[in-house]
Amino acid sequence: MKKTNLLLNSWADDVKKAVNDLIDLYGGLENAYAVFDFDNTSSIFDVGEQLAIYQLDNMCFGFTPNEIEAVLSSGLGDMDRDLSHFGYGKGSYRDWITDIKTAYTYLYRQYGPFCAKEVEDEKLATLHSDEMWLEFAAKMRAMYDLIGDNESTDVSYPWILYWYTGLTADEVYELAMKSHRLYRDYPSEAVALTSPSGVKSLAGVVTADFTKGITVTDNTRELWHALKENGIDVWVCSASQLDVIRAAVDYFGLHDDITGITAMTIQEKNGVFCPKYDYETGYPVLAVENSGWIKTEHPNGAQTQGKGKVATIENTLFPRYGVGPIAGFMDSTGDFNFCTEFSSLKLVVCFNRLRKSTDGGGLIAEVAMYQKDELGYTLASANQAGDTLYVLQGRDENDPRCLRNGNATVALNQYSEKLFADERNQEQLRHMTDAKMTTADALNTLSRKETNSCGFLKEYDGYHSH
Repeated sequence: MKKTNLLLNSWADDVKKAVNDLIDLYGGLENAYAVFDFDNTSSIFDVGEQLAIYQLDNMCFGFTPNEIEAVLSSGLGDMDRDLSHFGYGKGSYRDWITDIKTAYTYLYRQYGPFCAKEVEDEKLATLHSDEMWLEFAAKMRAMYDLIGDNESTDVSYPWILYWYTGLTADEVYELAMKSHRLYRDYPSEAVALTSPSGVKSLAGVVTADFTKGITVTDNTRELWHALKENGIDVWVCSASQLDVIRAAVDYFGLHDDITGITAMTIQEKNGVFCPKYDYETGYPVLAVENSGWIKTEHPNGAQTQGKGKVATIENTLFPRYGVGPIAGFMDSTGDFNFCTEFSSLKLVVCFNRLRKSTDGGGLIAEVAMYQKDELGYTLASANQAGDTLYVLQGRDENDPRCLRNGNATVALNQYSEKLFADERNQEQLRHMTDAKMTTADALNTLSRKETNSCGFLKEYDGYHSH
């Protein structure tokens, strides 16, 4: 039978060969499956963060002013610690939330009540010209970045999902569909929102920086289809919320080639979301006919980020397949554990976001080039040596957002390609070469904070430890 292979010329040559070799060597293997991250892996840019901007732009929130403090403080540490040194704004969490609540209360009374439905067009232009909207939007989005710098990932990752408080799963799905539709056609843009200096506040003037635009490339569609046609099930394990990813899979035409999704889940009460993570009843979903989805029988039992992706795969996919994944697809630290810890992995593709050595995506980029240029690995020789093959896929973040025939990336608003974020990546790669490191040596020593000044993980079970 003729195999379905990757054909598009916009793949890096070594990535295309590695995936096609995977299909040739392991396609049709019993219980074979691949696990994909979604944001910045299956897509270019982040669908969950785009939805947050859509909510701010259209004031699609399900909570009242009396509820917003409980929503924004959920899971946070010391509410009164001064966080000014992080450089986002003055004061503590409590100061930030006081400012946001003041602005939201004003907006709610002037333009609300708010709900899953967008503010009417005739009101929206007036709302956007109101300095209190800018105060609210800038501080909501900047607080997300502040929390990311100050809290552990098990606090910062779900925090932005609590913005869905008061909405139903169907409402979040429909909002995500609208967001995906809007930002698919949106030109790549780096945006800065700065709160107005004329508004009296505790945190002062703050600026939120983010990117607009989202793309799922033809490469993703070709890749998922080729894997499915060759008997390798396709799973997504995403740190975005489950309904947001369901909507992305459906909107971007991926439903027919995916087996299922495991993603972040938050608790429901009386049919609407509330600001608390759901560890007990958050289930993956299986894709079924007519664009449908059904829950599986095993709950995630963990957050689907970082080491939690490993736990989730073991909790939900091991009972189904009896083995770990055969391939992983990633971009950053949040994917590092699941793309290195499973001994079942034959291939990992890292999408090059020009991450620093202090990020899992940066270290995997270095390892990919080390295996290619120093070890001379192919998929067969890497697997024969007991290693996972790591390969690096470049992309162009400018319009039209796309993958590139090479390992290097052209970053947003840049015009030349780069292989690595900076010289520190090159230095670390030279260290691997000079020390004649094995893949295990590089991943085990350079990822851990305790053994490397550029390490990024406090907890790591180790290469091929599962």
